[in-house]
Amino acid sequence: MAPKIILKGHKGIGGVAEGEALVTKQFFSYIFHVGGQWEETYSAKVTHKYHDWYQKYTEGKVLVFPTGTGGIFSTALLYGLWKHGLAPKAFINVKTHPVFTYGSIMCNIPTVDGLDKDPTEVIETGDWVKVDAEKGIVEVTKKKK
Repeated sequence: MAPKIILKGHKGIGGVAEGEALVTKQFFSYIFHVGGQWEETYSAKVTHKYHDWYQKYTEGKVLVFPTGTGGIFSTALLYGLWKHGLAPKAFINVKTHPVFTYGSIMCNIPTVDGLDKDPTEVIETGDWVKVDAEKGIVEVTKKKK
């Protein structure tokens, strides 16, 4: 059985979600890093070539990153992706940026921060993560090596 790690933090936004983690130590923004919203066909693909997630898709993933950046238009882009079924399953941050707080509320995406350990240090891309934002708990099942 794969080892599990429990992280505890602030009560978050939204409910419960689980999925595969996509992790970076870089900040993240829908306006700066994700392309495809400008086209007729939406895409949650990271198109910024200097980001760790370049050419990866954020849809259906539990996104783990220190914090976000951007303005209210980033929230609008996240909402557009959500309306097209391309939103992530959850956000786990060291400190959640207000743009992601608002986007999480609008799109009902579970979001947690203020965990007892840095999630970008504990969680790796490919780990299975369950986020219970109502309790502020993150359960991490490590991927098999």
